Amino acid sequence: MTDLTLSSAQRILLQRVAAAGPDGFEIAPRARASAGILVGHGLLDGDNDVYRATPGGRAALGLSEQPEPAAAQEPQPPQADPPEPAGSRAPRAGTKAAQVVAMLSKAEGATVCQISEATGWLPHSVRGFLAGALMKTHGMATVSKPAEGGRIYRLATGGAE
Repeated sequence: MTDLTLSSAQRILLQRVAAAGPDGFEIAPRARASAGILVGHGLLDGDNDVYRATPGGRAALGLSEQPEPAAAQEPQPPQADPPEPAGSRAPRAGTKAAQVVAMLSKAEGATVCQISEATGWLPHSVRGFLAGALMKTHGMATVSKPAEGGRIYRLATGGAE
């Protein structure tokens, strides 16, 4: 077999068809183009949107020639570490987001005006970052309380203030 490079969609389709076993796998109409390419390379066979993996297709995935019966198959552990869930990344060092987190980590906290001056962001951008990106992307929540110079924002530490 020649050195064949599959797209991620083609590889996923081939994996699903191979996992279905000898009964075949009914593909969605939007996957017809990928299935056609795989048939052309001899990795799949079938028609009317029901396809089976050929021995060459199973070999391309590193599987045995004959699929095991579905009852005898054991669940396979994931090959790679699962992706990090959204909301658990610390901002990269040297970025404006890291600068804001550093300001909010201090005991005195920071106002929107102070953050705006330090980052060059407009006040509405600072408030948007505090309300949205900080929580969604970095998994950090803020608490605020009114003060004379405006609201003081700090990172929430998990306890009530």
